[in-house]
Amino acid sequence: MTPSVRAVLADDSPYSDCYIAGSFGITGKPIPATCKTLTEMPARKSNSQLPDSVIERRQRIIDTTRELIAEQGIEGITMRDLASRCSVAVATLYNQFGSREAIVAEALRIDFEGRFSSFPEDVGPVESLESRITESARAITGELRDYTRSVMFFYFHYKPDSQLRATIHDFVVADFTAITKQIAARDELQSWVNPSQFADDLVTQLYALASKCTQGYIPRRKFKQRLMLAAAASFAGISRGATRKEFEALAQRYQR
Repeated sequence: MTPSVRAVLADDSPYSDCYIAGSFGITGKPIPATCKTLTEMPARKSNSQLPDSVIERRQRIIDTTRELIAEQGIEGITMRDLASRCSVAVATLYNQFGSREAIVAEALRIDFEGRFSSFPEDVGPVESLESRITESARAITGELRDYTRSVMFFYFHYKPDSQLRATIHDFVVADFTAITKQIAARDELQSWVNPSQFADDLVTQLYALASKCTQGYIPRRKFKQRLMLAAAASFAGISRGATRKEFEALAQRYQR
């Protein structure tokens, strides 16, 4: 960030009267000596420490961001448009989140966490996989179709070191890595498998199928089947013993 460019935050800032230094194009008061850059700013207050009005406004911003992603894609979102849709000042967006990328990343994080957090953690690897694929397919072919199309376009076309791409990718990688470790805990994981690398490759494969579905290349009625077969075959290939047979049985059920 450029220290010579200053931006004043809204009066309800959770940063306790500190100011962001950056190229936001907003002028304001001088930056206090104790808070010269964004990296030197104190930690944000947790939601439990914020007034209800601030929590409600943050949620409205997140919801509106998701709407804009579906309407015009991640790259099409500007802070000015988002502020206008939310009826807040541009400075408030920077105050609450820090940057455009941080707002979009938070919207994506909440989406991915909300989609999977309700699943029980004490089920086996096959049940975990099937429940995750089922819920994802339902959302992608339903209310999140346009949203998913925009997210997948961004995922496959944006620079690989993007913070946003990492948000889209890493959450699901962690989820599939956990399933792989469940198999390892059973002592039925093939010895040559690198769990995180396997999960990384599988996510890219499944996202490619999701992208094809949102573009109309895979009929919606067949999307869940295609996802399940691809995932079950991949997990069967890295498993041994009873776990392999369970994944093979899962694939056979969806092949019919």
